[in-house]
Amino acid sequence: MTPASPRPSSVRPRQVAALVLLALCLVAGYAAVLRVAAQLPWSAAAWQASVCLAASPALLALVIKVISFPKRRWLLSRAAIAVTGWTIGIAQFVLPWLGWSALLWLMNRGALGLPAALSAGAGVAALSYIAGGCIIAILRPRARDVHITRHDIPIPGLPQAFDGYQILHLSDLHAGASLSVAGVGARLGRADSIMPDLVVFTGDLADSSPGRAEAVAKLLGAVPGGDGIVAVLGNHDHWVGEEVVAKALARAGIALLANSNRTVSRGGATLHLAGVKDASYMRRDDLPSALAGIPDDAPVVLLSHTPDIILQPLAERASLILCGHTHGGQIVLPWLGAVYVPTRVGRRYASGLHELGGRWLFVNRGLGEVFPPLRFNCPPEIALLTLRSAPASL
Repeated sequence: MTPASPRPSSVRPRQVAALVLLALCLVAGYAAVLRVAAQLPWSAAAWQASVCLAASPALLALVIKVISFPKRRWLLSRAAIAVTGWTIGIAQFVLPWLGWSALLWLMNRGALGLPAALSAGAGVAALSYIAGGCIIAILRPRARDVHITRHDIPIPGLPQAFDGYQILHLSDLHAGASLSVAGVGARLGRADSIMPDLVVFTGDLADSSPGRAEAVAKLLGAVPGGDGIVAVLGNHDHWVGEEVVAKALARAGIALLANSNRTVSRGGATLHLAGVKDASYMRRDDLPSALAGIPDDAPVVLLSHTPDIILQPLAERASLILCGHTHGGQIVLPWLGAVYVPTRVGRRYASGLHELGGRWLFVNRGLGEVFPPLRFNCPPEIALLTLRSAPASL
């Protein structure tokens, strides 16, 4: 197999210097807050400020994980959905404050009362929110720098007619508060000159507005591909409205695989494409239906919004699984990896190409973002996958 394209850094040296300076200022600010609010000596305030900063990534991951839980809101009424949304918004600010307060209380147990810990935690949280805004301002421009990755993937039993067949893989456009429709168009524009054999999209057109979904579907439908464009729905597509997004895709000339399959022909040879509905929060996937009618020994390219689909035994039928949903983690720390990945398969499959016992899984980092609206060491991605014939015994 041709080695996977390395993931280039999405952070420039000047930005790294700015982030380091911001971290130093943040520690100094934390220390000053602890000195005033908790009446700690400067030495204790300094090291506890450093601990607070070091704990920030873990706290951010916890907050994102906690606020992700109520996303099973498709089971709720519209009123309950509104209440849940406001609750999530408030939790993004309250939970970090409580987390830092608890950490300070534990570090000073016996010497720092709960009121003082809450007061000091509020100061630390306030400075952190300000720093978070600065980080978004520093890193947000780099989120526009889309990287095109290229991978050769050997498929056992692939008909020779499909050797060299190119699939352009797009995912997670997320037109909404973080990325405008025009912004989506600019990022999709990077694909205009590639001219693949097939374009596939693995879900999440827009975050809330049916109007945005319609507009983005038109942009997606304009991406050139010889055999057209095939898509599956993501969790955000279901929240916008499954029928709304399905109709928008159809009007844009995009074929939707909703627990179904279709074939692509080259002469007398065929390649089977199967797709499932969202298998993440929505759990509407039906893999047996998606694979129905496909010969057991035929190569299958399976589209799924989430890599969670690999947990199902029938997924072993697929020669190549294409998915997104993870955004690569969006925030990927050096040596530590992604801060949080919203899947049941964890950070191991946050992004990139993975071999699964002679089969392949490719997880696209996507083009858009959700909260927090930035990317660190995890640039947006357009993937060009070239299929290669391999012996069936591989």
